[in-house]
Amino acid sequence: MDLKNLTQKTLKVNKQFKNWRQWNTKTRFVDLIEEIGELANAILTMEKAKGSKPGWQKEGFKDSLCDCLYDILILAAEHKVDLEKEYLLMLKTLQQRIKSGEFD
Repeated sequence: MDLKNLTQKTLKVNKQFKNWRQWNTKTRFVDLIEEIGELANAILTMEKAKGSKPGWQKEGFKDSLCDCLYDILILAAEHKVDLEKEYLLMLKTLQQRIKSGEFD
């Protein structure tokens, strides 16, 4: 599945939340930060820097990554950002910066 189809499916699911999930950009961003915190917690438990119940680490990590992607896809769609196009441009720029020795 490509990113455009994934975004469309995400928006379709998001519309099913009715009123309480039709957030503005600020609310969506704050939710993304919360999800990033949960991702950080999952990483800390996977790295054994923090305890948790057995088996949760891998599931928590996958769930948190997907929750972050969910918010990012919605933010991009709401602000009419073609993530596929922009991400590929960013990768190209990053490759040029690597080749130029910027990260040596």
